[in-house]
Amino acid sequence: MNITQSTKGDNLISIKINVEKADYEEMVEKTLRQMRHKANVPGFRPGMVPMGMMKKMYGASAKMEALNTLVSENLNKHIVENKLNLLGYPLSDTELQQPADLENEDNLDFYFEAALRPEINVDFSNTMVDFYHIVPTDEEVDKVIVDLQERNPNTSHPENVGDNDRIELKIREAKDGKEVEGGFEKDGLYIHMDQIKDPESREQLIGKEVGSEFIINLSKAFGSEEAVSKVLGNEAPAGSDYNIIIDDAIHDEKPELDEEFFKKIFPDDEIKDLESFKKAVKAEMEKQHEKETDPILFNKMIDELVAAVKFDLPDAFMKRWIVDNSQGKITADDIEKNYEKDYVKGLRWQLIEDSIVNANPELIIKDEEVKDFVLKQIFPGIDYATLEDDMKANLDKIAANYLKDEQQVNNLRNQLADIKMTHLLKNKMNINYTETTSADFIKKLEEERNSK
Repeated sequence: MNITQSTKGDNLISIKINVEKADYEEMVEKTLRQMRHKANVPGFRPGMVPMGMMKKMYGASAKMEALNTLVSENLNKHIVENKLNLLGYPLSDTELQQPADLENEDNLDFYFEAALRPEINVDFSNTMVDFYHIVPTDEEVDKVIVDLQERNPNTSHPENVGDNDRIELKIREAKDGKEVEGGFEKDGLYIHMDQIKDPESREQLIGKEVGSEFIINLSKAFGSEEAVSKVLGNEAPAGSDYNIIIDDAIHDEKPELDEEFFKKIFPDDEIKDLESFKKAVKAEMEKQHEKETDPILFNKMIDELVAAVKFDLPDAFMKRWIVDNSQGKITADDIEKNYEKDYVKGLRWQLIEDSIVNANPELIIKDEEVKDFVLKQIFPGIDYATLEDDMKANLDKIAANYLKDEQQVNNLRNQLADIKMTHLLKNKMNINYTETTSADFIKKLEEERNSK
């Protein structure tokens, strides 16, 4: 067997594999002998069919099987031994390959076309991306502070129910003023007094002491049977009376904007006054806006790199490769119509991305990073390193169960890869930021979409 390689064009090579009879003859004989043991030919017992007849009946298919194996193995061997960095995989060279006469030809030539990955030099200093830095308005900051106060109230547990409190209840289905044996019941039910729409029922609850027990019709109290179903579930009997026990009253009060509240929101900072607190809130809002707009910036950075990094693609080969790789889903006509619009950017970015990753191995996603990413998604805010061993073991089990789904893992790897690549590109590329508001940013995005 003889393999030769020649240059066919920019980043394009031709590989010729010459196969002689001596290369495949023994494999064909072995295949025919194996087939002979199983051959079911009228007039012959299994295993007794003459080899001459076997060759006549199955010789061509056995020869084709041997040639496919030999050519595939030696083509892969040639790629590995010559350290060919290929783009995709080799295709049959339709310009050079001639139809083979398997029955009459002993020496056969097989031709392949392969694309070499272009050498890519990413010079980040020659890039420039225009983008926006969203700065919250004073009104937006004030609105977030009010929201923080509402979500972090000062909580107390009064002895009597107030008109704006939450209450924890035990409820038991009742009839004629008595609990129904084996009837519907629920413990640990929390409701807010705002849910009580009926004035008479509100008056019945307000001022009641924790521990009180009495009969109430919840359909009347909530204003409808549908509202009761939302609170208790569909299994709760419609229109029924219930015996309720008030287990707790919870009163939430809007906190003052003082040092105690500042410390609650920013425990690691020493914030003494409202002005400093507003600056800290504003800075966190800017970080959140940056996180939310990073995917948009990432796409703009990709567009810039695809335009700025110059290299040639073997387009004719890539069109053939895409069609072959689609398993019949894409035709040559489809590619000719849509190649530039749908494929070129993706191909060029994939090659540029590979080049950047090769130069920055820290971008490679490790299994441990995927697990940490999962834990942060499921348990945001938990510092894994500070946990006790038994808690870590429990979290590891949860993460391991989540990571059993291979598609899920691949999605997480892709998310992590984009996050890490975004961070690296933001540090290496030239980005011209223009300050804007959130509302104006949305308008600018709409204008950009409409202009395309």
